[in-house]
Amino acid sequence: MVKTAELTGHTSRVLFMAQSPDGCTVASAAAGETLRFWNVFGDPQVAKPALKAVREPFAHLYHTSIR
Repeated sequence: MVKTAELTGHTSRVLFMAQSPDGCTVASAAAGETLRFWNVFGDPQVAKPALKAVREPFAHLYHTSIR
């Protein structure tokens, strides 16, 4: 086993870790009741373009989907 990275962010002891099916994300849960997601092997995030303003206040709700 080889140490590939050191993830800092929890202030209390990490109790559980799990890896996503694609292997790019790790979730960790700590005793301080915090949950963190780590993008450890994925591509860097690319900034998304800003959404255009819409005149209808709830128009964005019509185009939502659950993945």
